[in-house]
Amino acid sequence: MQMSSPFTRLILAVLALCCLSQSTLAQQPQPKPPTEPQDTDVVRIAVRLVQVDGTVTDKRGSPVSDLTKEEFQLFVDGQLKPITTFYYVPPASGATTASAKNKDTNGQSKPGPPPTHTRLREDQVRRIIVLVVANVSADALRDVKKAMNRFVDEQMQPGDLVSVIRPAEGAGVLQQFTADKRLLHLAINGVRWNPLGNVGISAVPDADSTGESKDDDAAAATRREKSFYEDVVSSSWLRSFDLIVRGLQDLPGRKSVILFSNGFQLFGQDTQNRRVMEEVRTITDRAIRGLVTFYTIDARGLQTFSMGASVSGDELPGIGTPLKSGTFDSHKLPPKGPGEKIIQFVKEQDGLVLLAEATGGKFAGFNTDISAILGDQLGYYVLGYRPDEEDFKTNREERPYHQIKVKMASSNLQPHFRKGFYGQPDAVRSRARDSKSQQLMAALSSPFDSSDVWIKLTSLFGNDKKDGSFVRSLLHIDVHNLSFNEDSEGRQVANLNIVAVAFDQSGPIGDLVSQQHTVRVKRDRLEQVQKDGLTYELTTPIQRSGLYQVRVLVQDAATEQIGSISQMVDVPDIGSGRLALTGLIISGGAPRTRMTNPQSTNVDELGAPPTMKGSEDPRPAVRRFKAGMEINYALLVLNNQLDPITQRSRLRSQVVLYRDGKVIYTGPERNLEPAADQRLIVSGQINLGALLIPGEYVLQVVVTDSLVTDKNYQRVSRWMDFDVVE
Repeated sequence: MQMSSPFTRLILAVLALCCLSQSTLAQQPQPKPPTEPQDTDVVRIAVRLVQVDGTVTDKRGSPVSDLTKEEFQLFVDGQLKPITTFYYVPPASGATTASAKNKDTNGQSKPGPPPTHTRLREDQVRRIIVLVVANVSADALRDVKKAMNRFVDEQMQPGDLVSVIRPAEGAGVLQQFTADKRLLHLAINGVRWNPLGNVGISAVPDADSTGESKDDDAAAATRREKSFYEDVVSSSWLRSFDLIVRGLQDLPGRKSVILFSNGFQLFGQDTQNRRVMEEVRTITDRAIRGLVTFYTIDARGLQTFSMGASVSGDELPGIGTPLKSGTFDSHKLPPKGPGEKIIQFVKEQDGLVLLAEATGGKFAGFNTDISAILGDQLGYYVLGYRPDEEDFKTNREERPYHQIKVKMASSNLQPHFRKGFYGQPDAVRSRARDSKSQQLMAALSSPFDSSDVWIKLTSLFGNDKKDGSFVRSLLHIDVHNLSFNEDSEGRQVANLNIVAVAFDQSGPIGDLVSQQHTVRVKRDRLEQVQKDGLTYELTTPIQRSGLYQVRVLVQDAATEQIGSISQMVDVPDIGSGRLALTGLIISGGAPRTRMTNPQSTNVDELGAPPTMKGSEDPRPAVRRFKAGMEINYALLVLNNQLDPITQRSRLRSQVVLYRDGKVIYTGPERNLEPAADQRLIVSGQINLGALLIPGEYVLQVVVTDSLVTDKNYQRVSRWMDFDVVE
């Protein structure tokens, strides 16, 4: 990634560019204030206060939200504790969204609407959900991917921040938190079976896979060896889950981890798996401090065990009852063959049950309806008590582990709360003690945008015949929040730290850019610079197609205020020969007296256009227009087909205007001038209606190649977001 000199501006003739759209989601409603002032994004464990969070359901599993403190009893290590802090954090409201079919009346594939904003501010996030695909067998993986895709298409809500994590794989762009459904589908569909995950092709192992020997001593040795192996493997998986909790603990609100797994065994043949139990306790303690809840799903689904008549897993005694192996009556089954497989199957659910129950979540069994599983996660209670001083130790090696149990006054209610914590106070982290580099890296890796310094990023795909594909980004900085000081020569000076990095599916590409810039402005030009802002250009060569993310951070060195932002860029495979578009670049200007360009479009012709003065900024890096302005747009068509007889192209274009994700205007399809070239410029103008209300809009340009025989690849589109201001 390279950064050019400041004040670089793109003009309309730069055509090899693109970007994704943005639109702001509704802000999260504030929870009701607790009886005692608290930070509802934090569950505290301190010498003077311990808070635990959880949910309550009725007999039907429905959440209960109208309970009082008197209906709860809190036990710590078997002793009843007075509840000194009590409040309920209500669920966020928001309608679910469903995906639409992407076919037109002629059966042609049509481009979908531009995606909504994929980077949220912290106050816009309602739910943080992590979908984890752990040790899943090959035959179960297909159903797991279907369940996750269904959740993304039909059950994600505005304000949801979701990540798909595959333990032991690279932390590239496909494992980042996002609200972009396209990115999530790519991540889900990219999940592959991992033969190193201690699972085979089949969900249930063969009957002779236990390796038992007829000799009793050899059999006992084999059992001990297998038990040790299970202990090591299971604790290894749990350590990877602990890393997930570590990454979540500093994010706001209550976080949910949906874990798909073939299970892991807590108890060996002869002894308890001590490594596993210690890891579970560590995860539980970290989860209670970070408001992280596990919901676990047995990815193996319902199974038949070939016992003559078919027996499914949910019909067996002990299924769905924690802990499975402790309540499972194995004496009713044959000791060998199918009976042995059933016993092993049930034991492998113990880890899933304990991980969920210990963190205040639920073991969902074979249910893969993620929305239903999260139904009681939306609202939760927080209970607090004053601990005894001897409950806490500053020495990590001596810290005691305290068991927590919540009981309800009514037997019809079922509480789901954390099960324990270590007697060690939360570490108080001071931002002031962090180095500047740590602050910058933390802001750069955060899934949220920061707006202490207002910046706008426009990341765009382009392609050059000689140099190949690239992503060019325009970074616009509003200098009003920057701190300017006068130097000895009377100039106004501001110092900036700019950090940028690009990710592909595997991780960062190229080197991280970290530069210091000094802005020096003569006093009489400061007002003009404040009006225009600063524009920087960043260029990243791209070696292969795929989805990329560009992240940029700007810090005012004097005040240490930070602005951070990221942009997703979809880079098509130019070498495939399929129809593709470079980026859509738009700029604005005053409307002409008469539309003469055949590609021009009027949204409406009602009312007189307003005067072009005020807060608009029609440059490509900013894109703030007033109603009545004219938008100029341009892009480059790649790989269009040529008629075998005339050797000319046969393309059509169409513009669509969106507001809040809804179509407000669809222009007519227009035939483009035939040309003997497979790299064609498409340009035009669209007059914004004088009656357009202020807000965020998206302009989409759809290009159709009539010479492409496969209807799924006849149409492609690009879009660009812009604002209409007062």
